[in-house]
Amino acid sequence: MIGMGVRPRSPEYAGVQDRLARGWNTWDTRSVLTQVRLPDGLAISLAVKEYYRGLTLRTVQIGRTGEFEERVTFGPHALDGRFTDVTVRWLGITLRVRTAHDGDDLVALVEPLETQTAAATLAVTAFHAWARPGVVVREGERLVATSAAGETTVRVIGETVEDPYVDVDGPRLLVRLDQPVGVVTGRERSIDEIRDIVEAAEGALAEDVTDEHDEIVRDAVAWNTLYEPKRERVVTTVSRLWNVVKRGGFAMFCWDAFFGALLAGTRSSDLAVANVLEMLAETTPEGFVPNVVQGTGRVTYDGSQPPFASLITWELAHALEVPWLMRDAFPALLSWNRWWWRVRRNGDLISGGSTYFEPEVPSPQDVPRIHQHFGATCESGADDHPVFADVPFDTDTSLLRAHDIGLNSEYVLDCEYLARIADVLGEAEAAEELRERGAGVAERMRERMWDDDRGIYRSVFSDTGGFTAYESSMNFFPLFAGLADADRAERMMQDLWDPQRFGGEWVVPVSPRDDPRSEKQSYWYGRAWPPINFLIYLGLARAGRVADRERMAERSSALVLHEWRTHRHIHENYSSETGEGCDVANSEPFLTWGGLLSLVALLEQGRVPYFREWLTPSSTDPFAHQRPKASTEGAQQ
Repeated sequence: MIGMGVRPRSPEYAGVQDRLARGWNTWDTRSVLTQVRLPDGLAISLAVKEYYRGLTLRTVQIGRTGEFEERVTFGPHALDGRFTDVTVRWLGITLRVRTAHDGDDLVALVEPLETQTAAATLAVTAFHAWARPGVVVREGERLVATSAAGETTVRVIGETVEDPYVDVDGPRLLVRLDQPVGVVTGRERSIDEIRDIVEAAEGALAEDVTDEHDEIVRDAVAWNTLYEPKRERVVTTVSRLWNVVKRGGFAMFCWDAFFGALLAGTRSSDLAVANVLEMLAETTPEGFVPNVVQGTGRVTYDGSQPPFASLITWELAHALEVPWLMRDAFPALLSWNRWWWRVRRNGDLISGGSTYFEPEVPSPQDVPRIHQHFGATCESGADDHPVFADVPFDTDTSLLRAHDIGLNSEYVLDCEYLARIADVLGEAEAAEELRERGAGVAERMRERMWDDDRGIYRSVFSDTGGFTAYESSMNFFPLFAGLADADRAERMMQDLWDPQRFGGEWVVPVSPRDDPRSEKQSYWYGRAWPPINFLIYLGLARAGRVADRERMAERSSALVLHEWRTHRHIHENYSSETGEGCDVANSEPFLTWGGLLSLVALLEQGRVPYFREWLTPSSTDPFAHQRPKASTEGAQQ
């Protein structure tokens, strides 16, 4: 039985984490103004004291919304940390902080763009993060850190001051923020020298992107990639803010992590592999990947999220030339696939569910979900989507009484691509099992879930076989599962582009526009979500709908650039009426999967080596499930 994180790392994967966990970067989720050096964990943190109220801003996050909270704008961020740029606005103070590497040293330029009448004070502290062994002392106008990495000196360039009421702990250097300030490790440097180093790094990074979409994907990943000390791993998380407060310092969400792997793979094969394998390492003793694991110890043992990992593993392994990823991922992927069929099979199709368990770590977040309707809807990835409003939760089976169009489409796709992985690995029995099961689900979906009157696939009640009352953008998911022939795909396009349904300027709304509940424009009520656009785009590509996928790429590009160009935000979700993301409180402004909208644009431009089989099909039959078996050469490397 696979347990949580107990499988040892293969030599290849151990090398991945060793390469990732190196150097200065924004590894600590608690503050974007903290730089940590791995592997020894030396941290340099910046805090700000203002003098109207005597408050000290000790940690800096994007997305906090209280009256006295800071407002953060993320600038460019190199994935390896060789350059970062962030602007912080707080209580009449505006700071721009840029960092760069100078060899093994860190240099930072802190520029006050706006200040109070009494200039703020910058507090520079050093410590060893996550209780890593080491000592930091102040020696005159410098901090000296000693660890297994040796001795490191931290200096500030600016007018130092003393203020016993600055609310930071440990050895510190204080400097007045009435002019640019430098922070350096190693040898002393002038402000002009620091500026030259920072601007050179900034220029080199600017040359490393080709357009805004390339930049969006890079920064979506880089700002949300961090070091998780409990398991000693570098991973890309949903968002920095989501890791703290109620989640205890760290959180990984299931399908978010796999989407994050695709985004990371545009820049780093190592980080892409890490995001896949670390989420799979959370596989429960029951054999499934949980919806969420977090720093408090909470694990959603009641349920999972959509199974896209086999497709993503296949694409990464081939596009990034890391065939051993399939070998490392296969046991967990097969266990997860079998769990869906063993535990979520409802008759002869799949239903979302929420299995009862007694949590070892009680959490208020579990109160509305364990063995309840809400928890079961979370398995769709669309928590409490209004499409489930008329679907009862059966407490005897722990399942929703509907065969969900989204989950069944995803399961067909999972069976297909996991069978292909099994072929490569020489797992003939598993491949046959998967193909047989996937083909059976696909055939039953074609027979029972196509609404010929409406010209769309729909969910059906598991007890009566009748169509459920409501529709959603998940009705288009059969496209990526290869379930729609040319005639059905053509009819589905009428719904997709009808401005009264799912079309219009800002797409794709998660519920049709003629559903009055879409007017709410809050979370899964009517808004446009990056992963939905991405998955529908893939469906259009697989169905050979070239003009339609081009149209989806254009609309997705417009949606993400709308707020990027104004606020440099990449949102969790967007209004399908205005294209805004900042219009509601429950749309995080810098969520990793916001980059999926830009990934669609990059795929359409042919600039990312994923999904070549669908985007440039060699076969005239884009709906074929039985693909030629891939070569086994190199799979066991």
